[in-house]
Amino acid sequence: MKIALLTLFLSGLLSCAPLHSFKRDRKLFEQSAVTMKFIAVADMNDSYFEIRENNFFEFYRQLFDSVKNTQYPGTYTRTGDTLLLNFYDKKGIDILGTKAWLNPHKKEIRFFK
Repeated sequence: MKIALLTLFLSGLLSCAPLHSFKRDRKLFEQSAVTMKFIAVADMNDSYFEIRENNFFEFYRQLFDSVKNTQYPGTYTRTGDTLLLNFYDKKGIDILGTKAWLNPHKKEIRFFK
């Protein structure tokens, strides 16, 4: 019984690790201004990708212009027109991938796994 409780506790603690590291960076993240914003409009959920100062980004979805219903912040490294994405919550990789290509002249972004 003790082993089962310890295993449950440790798995819960480890699953919170990405959120814990974001909590550490949250203040700097919130102070960072948005430098570029991309929007994809859908029937119910609109998707937003914001590039911020201090090498932060945020991907989130909103239902009918209301509150954010999913949020995947992270950091990036930029090389030319390519961003290497590092999500705090690794579920963001399943949605967008680990790389993004920017075309600021056409105001578009493409994501790659």
